[in-house]
Amino acid sequence: MIANDTPFTSAPTLADRLWLGGALAHGASHWLANSKAPVWSCPIDAHEWPVTLSNGSTHHDSYVASLRSAWVRYASDEARRLLPRWQAALARPALAALDLAWARGAVDHAAIAGNALVSTNLYPNWQRDTLATATDHLVDQHPHRLLALRNVCTGVNPHLAEHLQALGWHLVPARQVYLCDPAQPALWRHNHVKRDQRLLDNADVELVGPEGIRPDDLPALRHCFRQLFIGKHSVLNPDFTDTFFRFCLDSGWLALWMLRAEGRPVGVLGLYARHGWLTTPLIGYDTQAPASWGLYRRLMALLLRQAREQGLKLHYSSGAGDFKTHRGGLPAMEYTALYDRHLALPVRLRHRVGARLMARHAPGLLAANG
Repeated sequence: MIANDTPFTSAPTLADRLWLGGALAHGASHWLANSKAPVWSCPIDAHEWPVTLSNGSTHHDSYVASLRSAWVRYASDEARRLLPRWQAALARPALAALDLAWARGAVDHAAIAGNALVSTNLYPNWQRDTLATATDHLVDQHPHRLLALRNVCTGVNPHLAEHLQALGWHLVPARQVYLCDPAQPALWRHNHVKRDQRLLDNADVELVGPEGIRPDDLPALRHCFRQLFIGKHSVLNPDFTDTFFRFCLDSGWLALWMLRAEGRPVGVLGLYARHGWLTTPLIGYDTQAPASWGLYRRLMALLLRQAREQGLKLHYSSGAGDFKTHRGGLPAMEYTALYDRHLALPVRLRHRVGARLMARHAPGLLAANG
């Protein structure tokens, strides 16, 4: 367990407010090429937070804006990609039953609160009365929609799950993530960490900070991101637009870092620091570059170093479990919280069936894919 008792402010940054303004005006497609979700806002603790709305979803909608993509389509992709054929075949009936349960509910017509359309949303340590007020407001705004809150993890926000459950929300397993405390001296004595840090300092690949990135670097950086996250992994990952990359460069909403070799960009990392935590919703590299360059190791070494230098806990997100545990990551289950008390009883019952199926099958699959 990573201790997180420091009271960080709940106020969004100026860049957060600019991000929200663009989303309110143009919808999710302003920032993501694979989502057309409308975006509303909701006051939480006297500040406006984004609420993305799913109005039915397709096989191309990113999992950050579609619960059905997150729980069924992405899981199906992962099973085909990562599991042996016999295990993937065994998983298919469970995924089909889950898809049927969710399809008959309101999952495709949800209001996802606090959702900045990234893999890992980071929240303040909201109090129960704050969440109660926000829940009432969301029900008033969206009386016919399922309410959802992604990225609920006790390792990050120790009391969030407890407060939500007390208010009638229920938790659905979503991802196995990895958390790290870079302030621990023992971490930096680990052989993997020491080798990665030496590699990062090797001048054969140049490390360029946010102030050194130019607008004409951005198309190559987006290409690096898409090579890894979209091309190598899944089209359901968030596909950030050219507009998003330029916004990050101009506003620092994500702090962009670049790896450059042979005079061209070969890697990109976008750092997201909020409420005492650091994570990276944006990472990519030239997948055709020589393996000896160790681009992924360099980028993850940079992430770890920046967390230590900024005095932040590190959220490694999900995937590459062995790699991350060898670099201080501790596994933790992350949940999506659902609220449906305002919906018709038949819809609520279907959600309970889906939640039970997720609770039964998801943790083992998520751990295996971690």
